Amino acid sequence: MCFEELYLEKSENIYVINFYTNFFRQLAFSTIKLKYLYSSTPDLNNTVFRKSQFSKCKYIYLQHSPVSLTMAYNPKAFDAFDAVQVINTYQFNEMKEIKLNKNLNTKVFKSEYLFVKSKKKSLDKKNDIDLLVAPTWNSGFYKMNCHIILGNLLSKYGINYFLRPHPMSLKKNEITTDILKENKILYNLDSELNLKNYKFLISDWSGIFMEFALISKRKAFLINTPKKILNQNYNDYKKLPIEVEMRNVFAETYETNEIEKLVIELDKKIKLFNESSNFSDEDLMEHIKKVFYTKLI
Repeated sequence: MCFEELYLEKSENIYVINFYTNFFRQLAFSTIKLKYLYSSTPDLNNTVFRKSQFSKCKYIYLQHSPVSLTMAYNPKAFDAFDAVQVINTYQFNEMKEIKLNKNLNTKVFKSEYLFVKSKKKSLDKKNDIDLLVAPTWNSGFYKMNCHIILGNLLSKYGINYFLRPHPMSLKKNEITTDILKENKILYNLDSELNLKNYKFLISDWSGIFMEFALISKRKAFLINTPKKILNQNYNDYKKLPIEVEMRNVFAETYETNEIEKLVIELDKKIKLFNESSNFSDEDLMEHIKKVFYTKLI
């Protein structure tokens, strides 16, 4: 069940039903008869995504990002789920605290990050593109003209790249493809993203910087735009969000007035990468082993 077109290989075991209006979406969710429903959409019972009135369906949340479950999500995002997957120690500790504070019976289970696991199994690609620029939404990236500053500098240094706007940035008109075209910024909106195609990554507060570290075993470059905060009470939790505390472990960070410094350092790394057959970061890999429930290969 989905709200957008999915392009999947034909299979007798997969049925895709698209709903295009909120009325039919809520109606479908409220009347389904299933034993289990797996979802990577949070906010069950807080949106049109509602529990069924016609079955005792068990709702299981699967993570679609490695970021914190506190700062990056609405306060009640996981309250209605029967089980929640966690893919790193930060998410596990956050769910334990959420359960305790709200007296929830939610089952919390540790698991490898399925997105990264699937990418590890995909065919190795040549890193034929120097850079992917992938900011999150609601971070001020476009408002502060980071896309224009970056586009000009990357062209100046001859770095080939694609900018990948977050779907929510397009939906909320933070940026448009027309503006990107006007500023001669190369962008990619392909439905499938393979991080193995890219040598390096620039982001801001998107969890993609951790996905890049897990897949490539290299640090990303991050611009310190304003934090993406959907829960203003995240500081009430005992531990800092992973994207805050581990920011300088999984990536190298730069202020918004240091973008040229970032690009100069990136240019050096690209040249070193092109000269080396093994550009993995051993210290980074040790931190990944400590934090994520994953097997490095």
